[in-house]
Amino acid sequence: EDGPLGGTPVHFGDDVIGFALDAPLPISGGWNLARIADLALGQSAFQIAEEKRLWLPSMNEADAPSIPITTVATIGDIGPYHADINGSTSSGGIRGPFAISPVSPSGAPTYPVLWSHDAERERTMAFEADCEGAPRSGASADEKALVAEKVASVWASASHYHFNRDFRFNSQSTSMQYTSRRTIGGRAWLSISLASDLEEKALVLWANTSFGLLMHWWHANKQQSGRGSIGKSALQSLPRLDVRALTLRQLKTATTLFDDFSTKDLLPLNEIDQDNARRELDTEFARDVLGLPAHVIAEDGPLELLRMKLAREPSIRGSK
Repeated sequence: EDGPLGGTPVHFGDDVIGFALDAPLPISGGWNLARIADLALGQSAFQIAEEKRLWLPSMNEADAPSIPITTVATIGDIGPYHADINGSTSSGGIRGPFAISPVSPSGAPTYPVLWSHDAERERTMAFEADCEGAPRSGASADEKALVAEKVASVWASASHYHFNRDFRFNSQSTSMQYTSRRTIGGRAWLSISLASDLEEKALVLWANTSFGLLMHWWHANKQQSGRGSIGKSALQSLPRLDVRALTLRQLKTATTLFDDFSTKDLLPLNEIDQDNARRELDTEFARDVLGLPAHVIAEDGPLELLRMKLAREPSIRGSK
């Protein structure tokens, strides 16, 4: 809560063997400080999530600007759990109304689905569905009616905006992504519907800046090395930029930036300190959308230090 100053070093002889830090315990859910090596990152994330200000390591508190932050559940509607798209009940009945199969390269699926991961295909913020859903056949009139009702319900959740629920930090590049067609979420990507296309593009852009990636990593379950998982329930409380608080000019600027950057390849998160495209995205988003002062985005400044610290976290690097 004191800001990104790190903890108090604990020495054994001349060696630093750890750090002491007072931290609030959560009322529910996971403890975000688990598996964090550089505690200044956790303190910065806390400032963004709880105090709604951007206080990065090496910055003075007086220079920390306020930014609008809210949660995913406040600004969007999260789509269904994957078993409600393609799954069976415990008795073998139809739970999810679709059979899932890969989409053909030349196909135009009626029900496009973003089902699984392919890290190399997902280097950019915008890519299309990898699968399609075919409505299942009911065995009776009642079951057919049930399938039709479920198909309509799942299809109503289709969106352009999708969340990476099992982000492999040391091989994948994007926290959130955008499909040009409305697409159903899947096992790997949860769909989220926002009020407008402008807001969706702005939020995908934020999610893939160093600010958004810091918050994804902070909020994720980091029990598996090199991976951060956030399920549908935990996604509701994920801190995100409150795009509703942006002016129309800010939203249009973010949309233009998204269109410029959406097809540029990004490196995996563990290589964020070497990613020139991400550095450029950070700079333009911070300057042109958030209006941050020049010293934050300067060479060797706080934003560059943030990228360096993230790339060195063991829970992000994994075995790499």
